[in-house]
Amino acid sequence: MNEKPMEWMTDCGEGMGHKLGRFASLAGAILMFFYYAFSSMILVLIVAALLGGLCAWMWMHAFIEYEFCYFDGEMDVAAIFNRARRKKKMTIRLDDVEYMVKKIEPGQNTVYFCRKEENGNIYTLSVNAGGKRTAVVMEAIPEFVKVIEMKHKLR
Repeated sequence: MNEKPMEWMTDCGEGMGHKLGRFASLAGAILMFFYYAFSSMILVLIVAALLGGLCAWMWMHAFIEYEFCYFDGEMDVAAIFNRARRKKKMTIRLDDVEYMVKKIEPGQNTVYFCRKEENGNIYTLSVNAGGKRTAVVMEAIPEFVKVIEMKHKLR
């Protein structure tokens, strides 16, 4: 195909629910540690440690960015946590894309690679890979939209 490679990022930040969950788990862990100091019950210590671990996990996944790399008919999606750790999420082949629509169109299996409340360049790709249909909601750049328009239907 010999197309030019494209790369773009989507900044998702941190949602209010995530912030509240992190605050609640930290507050719960601190309260449980104080309760353990007075009661000396091992179960309270275990619950406090679990809440502390949950808070640490939520802290490590607080800020999320998605990186999209398109080259030669395939698009790789990677999540970058706290601007330090990268994890590959999925690879989409353009041959598996049935259509693309400029709105959020959730299906039975929906994967979000953007903020759900944004209205900018949000597109939904209907991907049928291996007989499993997945709706991929993402923020796309105009160059990628042109590639999809040339190869597939854009509704």
